Amino acid sequence: MSLISSLRKSVGSFRSVFFRVSAIMAVCTAAVAGTMAYMSYVSSKDIAENNTRAFAQKVTTFSASQSASAIRFGNKEALDSIVKGAVSSSQGSALDSLVLNLKSEVIYSHENKDLGGTELYELAAKAVSSGAAQTSADGFQIAMPAFFGKSNDLVGAIAFSWTPALVLAEMKKDQIQTLLIAAAVFLIALVSVMFVLRALLSKPLVQVRHAMEDVAKANYEAEVPSQKRNDEIGDIARSLEEFRQTLQDAEKSARESQFKGAAFESSSSAMMMVNKELRINYVNSAFFALLKDNEAALPKAIRSSEINDIIGKPYAELLGGDHSIERILSDTDNLPHISDIVLGDVRISQSINIVHDASGAPIGRVIEWKDVTEERLNRAILTSLDASQARVEFQPDGKVIKANDNFCSVVERTEREVSGKQGQDLLPQNELANRDDTPMWHALASGQSVVGRFNYRDSSGKTAIFDGSFSPVVDREGNVSRIVMIANDVTTAQLELQTAEETRAKMEAEQNAVVDGLRVGLKKLSNGDLSAKIEKSFAPEYEQLRNDFNHAIEALCLAMTSVVENSNMIRNETGEISKAADDLSRRTETQAATLEETAAALEEMTSSVSSAADGAALARKMVTEARDNAEASGDVVREAVTAMSEIASSSQQISKITSVIDDIAFQTNLLALNAGVEAARAGDAGRGFAVVATEVRDLAQRSSDAAREINGLISTSENHVKRGVDLVDQTGDALKGIFDRVSEISSHVAEIAVSAEEQSRGLAEINTAVNQLDQVTQQNAAMFEETTAASHALTGEAENLANTMAQFNTGNQPPQVTSPIPISSPPSPGANSAAAKSVVNGSSLPDRIDDGWEDF
Repeated sequence: MSLISSLRKSVGSFRSVFFRVSAIMAVCTAAVAGTMAYMSYVSSKDIAENNTRAFAQKVTTFSASQSASAIRFGNKEALDSIVKGAVSSSQGSALDSLVLNLKSEVIYSHENKDLGGTELYELAAKAVSSGAAQTSADGFQIAMPAFFGKSNDLVGAIAFSWTPALVLAEMKKDQIQTLLIAAAVFLIALVSVMFVLRALLSKPLVQVRHAMEDVAKANYEAEVPSQKRNDEIGDIARSLEEFRQTLQDAEKSARESQFKGAAFESSSSAMMMVNKELRINYVNSAFFALLKDNEAALPKAIRSSEINDIIGKPYAELLGGDHSIERILSDTDNLPHISDIVLGDVRISQSINIVHDASGAPIGRVIEWKDVTEERLNRAILTSLDASQARVEFQPDGKVIKANDNFCSVVERTEREVSGKQGQDLLPQNELANRDDTPMWHALASGQSVVGRFNYRDSSGKTAIFDGSFSPVVDREGNVSRIVMIANDVTTAQLELQTAEETRAKMEAEQNAVVDGLRVGLKKLSNGDLSAKIEKSFAPEYEQLRNDFNHAIEALCLAMTSVVENSNMIRNETGEISKAADDLSRRTETQAATLEETAAALEEMTSSVSSAADGAALARKMVTEARDNAEASGDVVREAVTAMSEIASSSQQISKITSVIDDIAFQTNLLALNAGVEAARAGDAGRGFAVVATEVRDLAQRSSDAAREINGLISTSENHVKRGVDLVDQTGDALKGIFDRVSEISSHVAEIAVSAEEQSRGLAEINTAVNQLDQVTQQNAAMFEETTAASHALTGEAENLANTMAQFNTGNQPPQVTSPIPISSPPSPGANSAAAKSVVNGSSLPDRIDDGWEDF
């Protein structure tokens, strides 16, 4: 590590040429050595594996010949001795071993391992079946058949499993030792080569690098070493020396260019440099500011670009693809060239000139852009002002410098006659728009503008009126250098304005007279005087208005006279209507009272009939329930008869079953008797069977007795069932008679209930009709009451109308106001409310009647 560190300090970074060359040499040497070591290892490995296979073949063959007799006679001790001898002689190469007999049964395995079903066992079994040697694919598992006797009879097979691992391990140890020695030699050789490379290559390159660093730091006086060498390093040193001299010369030119470049960059003019290919090389900040101000009008490819983004682009692209400029820039005969560029509403003046190098050869073009929009607009404005307004320029002391043709035409003087005159004499202060009382020419001398109307007067008596402003022109320090007046000639307009003012005053006086006449007439009209007319004549243009007013008064007077006459007629007619309404209201009240009593009587009758109908319906319901109960009882009796019949049938079936049981008992008894006889014949041998036969005979006898008892009980049950059936039949007949009587009663009661219900419905309908009639009568009474009240109110309104019309003066004889016709008093509120009350015990009429009277 110390050696490498010292080398690194002396020659630089590991990225240097020295270390790269050293690394390449080390890698190449290591690659060659590694390849050779690998090939040696592979060759040694193949030799070791082949030797192991050959040794395994030899040992397995020898072991098969030695173990044939032991296999033939099943001598396991001899087999163990033979196998262990072979394993020990292999020096660890033999792993497992087994021996098979002719039946492929394992009669011996090394160290009693269970090798059944393994590949080694399969090879041994195959050797037994085929009688030939068998080897695995890798050659490390071998099975040999064993032959015994002079006739070489196959007696079994022996198999071994081998491995070259121990041999390969020994070989690896030797390989590692060899590699360590080779590595040591490699490192020694590498270090030696590195020192040689350092002296011949690295150190000279470092010296040249230091010289290049000095040149890079603008130390053009530095000496470049190794220039006398004839190899590549010498070539580099000589090229560096030429480069140093070139840079030294360029530095002088660069200083001059810096001054020019600073002037180019700081110039307020928008400047641009393009190369011979007409591509943009450089733009100053003023040019870029001009582009930013007019960004919206630029081509899309240039819009929103930075300075660096447009460097290198063709100049024609900046103009939206106008390639005609390329022909102008390419031909030096056209230069210098001045033309206009249109960017939206902005007008740009472009000035193009050629740029030469030190030898005089053209190297590019310099282009200047100037925004002339404002300048040309101001020029156009001044031209327009001169064409339409008067303009005069004064010195700060007020002396006229020059005047335009409009001013001279108004004052009827030439510019020469006006020049030199004092402005204080020609245009004194008059009708100023200033906020203070500062004298006009003092304000102008202090830099303030003056706006207003100015009267011109010269020594010959010529007068004129100008409306405009005086504006001082100040320099950078704020001093007034010139005063400019721009104004319009309003002399004629002022005279017309005076004439219009006189006309307006006259019209205002005539309008006031018209308004006064209308005010007097309308005031009389508001007091009810319909005879008021405007007698005084108006101006001719307003005379029609006076006539229209008088005609309107006459028409209104006639209309009011007709209204007065009609109001008297209405008052008399409404009096008669009120009297008739009072009589009709009283008769309606009497009819309503009669209907009320009739409705009450019908209500009581309806309630009685309804109660009778409810009782009949209840009786009908009870009779129906009794009939239903009788019918249900009959169904129960019929079901009981059916059940009794089924019980009798079941008893008969049981009797048949007991008869069968009795027959079975009889046959069993006979069989038991025969069995007893046969047992007696058999003597002692049949004694046990005789006992069993006796027991069977007893059981048969008991079964026969039980069957007879059951038969007797069933006979008794049949008698009882027959008696029950008879009783149930009698009960059913009785219930049937009851059901018939109840049905007749139910039929009569139902007829009574239906009749009562029909009567109740009929009376209810009559009651409803009477109630509706009573309600209608009550509503008619209320309506007549309202009609009476309305007629009385109408009479009062007619009286009021007559009194109101009496206030108007129509110019004729006022009408006689007759006394009102006597009118009977309307019914009392108590009678009306009693007549309108419903008397149906809370019952209401259908909604359709109420809806109709709500509308009324």
